[in-house]
Amino acid sequence: MTSMASLFSFTSPAVKRLLGWKQGDEEEKWAEKAVNALVKKLKKKKGAMEELEKALSSPGQPSKCVTIPRSLDGRLQVSHRKGLPHVIYCRVWRWPDLQSHHELKPLDICEFPFGSKQKEVCINPYHYKRVESPVLPPVLVPRHNEFNPQHSLLVQFRNLSHNEPHMPLILALGKQGLA
Repeated sequence: MTSMASLFSFTSPAVKRLLGWKQGDEEEKWAEKAVNALVKKLKKKKGAMEELEKALSSPGQPSKCVTIPRSLDGRLQVSHRKGLPHVIYCRVWRWPDLQSHHELKPLDICEFPFGSKQKEVCINPYHYKRVESPVLPPVLVPRHNEFNPQHSLLVQFRNLSHNEPHMPLILALGKQGLA
């Protein structure tokens, strides 16, 4: 049984074309909503849709910035999920496994990179490169049988407190000096 929403759902040809370049297993419905939101913004700017399609269809070729207005907090909400716009569209069109904006670095040709805090943000996925997030070194944890209790700070503290039961000396300052 088909729902009423699916009977009347309409994906514009522009959204369908842009989804043709979608990478990997990005959630289909969410990606469609993200692209649909982008198309609405780009249609207001002359030549923006064409520039994005050019960038997506010719990955190795130079392309211009494709910008959208920066929101107050810098994030974009797509279907109850908020994210940074350049990360969202890099995830849709280039790296489906992208986790964070820390994995992206703008190319020198980008005039409106996200980090520049300008009124417009470039979402052209080919204006960003992916950087390896640093791998944390392994944490070495000694095995139980390698543990030497004589080196434990707790044991050393206990030995101090048993051997030297000193109470701190409290001094009072009076008119005559120290009492």
